[in-house]
Amino acid sequence: MKKESRYGEVSKQLRTGYLHYTTKSLVQVLEKFCESPVGASARVMLVLPEGRNPLQKEFNIREIKLIENQIIGATEKYRCVITVE
Repeated sequence: MKKESRYGEVSKQLRTGYLHYTTKSLVQVLEKFCESPVGASARVMLVLPEGRNPLQKEFNIREIKLIENQIIGATEKYRCVITVE
């Protein structure tokens, strides 16, 4: 028999869905990007969640990654993408 959480499935997702970044861990991630020339010159882009409340002004960082730029005609080759939730 499966035990049901007090708050249902949403509670499980919130506990396991994201990492809590501290200022120290955030700086460590960005310093790793800066070790390579492409990471150091990458533009930064913030990705907001779809369907968010327009009154929401504060977000938790979910993921930080360096991806190849898919924008045609852009001068930079990579982007540092910060996804929030």
